[in-house]
Amino acid sequence: MRIVQIAHAYPPYPGGLSHVVENISTRLAGKGYEVEVITLDTGLNLPSIENYHGVTVKRFKGYTPLNAYYIPSTGFIKYLKRADTDNTIFHLHNLGSVSTYLAWKALRRKTDKIVLTSHYHESGSTLHTRFLWKIYKLLVKKMLKNIKIIHAVSSFEASLLWKDFGVKPVIIQNGIGEDVKDYNWNPPSNTHIITYAGRVEKYKRVDLVVKYARRLIDLGFNIKLRLIGRGSDLKRILSLARMMGLSIEHYDFLERREYLEKLSASTVFVNLSAYEAFSIVTAEALAMGIPVVIAEPWGQTFHGCSKAHIVDPLNETGVIKALKKSINTQRKTEKCGLIKTWNEVVDEMINMLYMRLLQF
Repeated sequence: MRIVQIAHAYPPYPGGLSHVVENISTRLAGKGYEVEVITLDTGLNLPSIENYHGVTVKRFKGYTPLNAYYIPSTGFIKYLKRADTDNTIFHLHNLGSVSTYLAWKALRRKTDKIVLTSHYHESGSTLHTRFLWKIYKLLVKKMLKNIKIIHAVSSFEASLLWKDFGVKPVIIQNGIGEDVKDYNWNPPSNTHIITYAGRVEKYKRVDLVVKYARRLIDLGFNIKLRLIGRGSDLKRILSLARMMGLSIEHYDFLERREYLEKLSASTVFVNLSAYEAFSIVTAEALAMGIPVVIAEPWGQTFHGCSKAHIVDPLNETGVIKALKKSINTQRKTEKCGLIKTWNEVVDEMINMLYMRLLQF
């Protein structure tokens, strides 16, 4: 069986989608499958074809007007229209990418062996994407009705897909790297470090993390904010932190080992994002035994983890209470056993997505 992953982002591009597709693809290749990734190059001038840890990666020129949409070149579409579909499963990623819809259009008359992982969080994250999503949603609905297997990464995401499109997806949560298990919660003893890691965009609401960190300082806590990542809202966030007199250490996206070391050395991890299908960084933190403060409603994915504090991000009293409880957590490592590794997740994908699709 040959498996073709189609996604608008793949390493060296950072971000959640790139991370997910990389881990699925390399694990599949490690299990002996022939794996190809078809993706976009939106400005880094990367090789058009390369072997990446046993995966054949083919890149086509892509365009991101207003830092969104992920529109592929005609070469991307022509390649898919000519693609060999014998003994091949095509795995599409991300409803919100134009490249996903165009890939389905190019493939639909050639094969029905298509799986789609939606990465869906209901709405666009900017004014223009929210407006255009209302139109694009009609095309997406038609696409979903014509794909045999839809995959969601959480029960929350599955509920949105049912509410908005009337489809019942297969639920398989995202995983964490096996390397995470090598790290234990190791918080500092002389200060309290609040960490956020990920893209720094307005919908991530990092400004609320800054605000609540300042509130804790006013309450007498010795607080430092650790920010790992970058994005269009970074300049505003750093300026806001300085204006509030907050001690902040900022890092760009880090090499994997350094990132895990910085994460493990946090007092608490905080993600108050408005839109998430599944937060992998939250899963990594909980797997290390780090307390987390995360947002309703998507945070319910981690309800069974004792150190997961799920809050209304706009309720200051509730957030501060959760942060204080996290800070006062006893310094012992109590890891959440509900988090699966990528190897376990990919085994589930093979059985519940790919093998099932071959039976239709």
